Amino acid sequence: MKKILIYLVMLLSVFSITNVNASTKTFERTEEDLLLPKGIEATNENLSNIMMTPAVDAKEKIYDFGEILTTTEEQKLYEEIVNYINQTNMDIAIVTVKYNNKHNVQTYAEDFYDYNNFGVGKSRDGILYVIDMDLQQIYLTATGKAIRTYSDKRYNTMLDNAFQYVANGDYYGSCSSLIKSALSYSKIDSTEDDSYVINEDGTVVKDNGTLIAMGLFAIIGTAITMLILVNMNRTVYKPRFVRSFLVKDTVSIKRVNEVSVGTQVARAPRKKKSSTPQGSGTNSPSTGENPVNPSGEGQINN
Repeated sequence: MKKILIYLVMLLSVFSITNVNASTKTFERTEEDLLLPKGIEATNENLSNIMMTPAVDAKEKIYDFGEILTTTEEQKLYEEIVNYINQTNMDIAIVTVKYNNKHNVQTYAEDFYDYNNFGVGKSRDGILYVIDMDLQQIYLTATGKAIRTYSDKRYNTMLDNAFQYVANGDYYGSCSSLIKSALSYSKIDSTEDDSYVINEDGTVVKDNGTLIAMGLFAIIGTAITMLILVNMNRTVYKPRFVRSFLVKDTVSIKRVNEVSVGTQVARAPRKKKSSTPQGSGTNSPSTGENPVNPSGEGQINN
């Protein structure tokens, strides 16, 4: 099952990559040649969706069907994508949509990934970020190892930041931020997420401001406790290196002032597509997670 996040926006080397220029070039699918990745089978249920899915060169990585990125921006994003893939051994692609012929951004995004040759390894590890100008939505989906790499908290943080750029009409900034935060998080143990925040540019860093504040509160608390013990005629010893000890071992950093910018996250279970047993499956191996039901959509007004 793939994990996805969808935001409603009211506005309007390891892996070989050879083509530097983003394009919207597509190839024609026919019933005789559906141009499917190895391991994906056509059935009566998915044939229509396959035929409606653009067939693209998976090496290009950026597909600006919405025509919202400049050539220079596409070049910069491509370089960031290459860096991400080489450092994580996971795939990443960006799609902008002018007209969504499936009228559903989730279906469009998942089909685009599944019915083209995206992903690293048998579990096709990677993520896909979609900016849908038709339905006015942004969407992030993950496959394989990427599901385990990006927790719900990480998804929320990444999409919150990317959303703010889109809301301001900065589509390049949204894509760049998403790539940078995905790369940063891939290097951080998920158990330490509470100690990190996302910068405006998308990079993920230690939350030093909260660390200092909580450290000061801890010191004050220690001092008060010492005074109480002294007044109780108890023998006490002044602790040494209090700040270093607290920072390393006892302070739990919490993100503060998180802004939801009027959005809510909606999650939906991923429908498994047909695949042959020997092929590179579309869906990642089961992680034992329970599917999450959709919880609604949020919006902001211009």
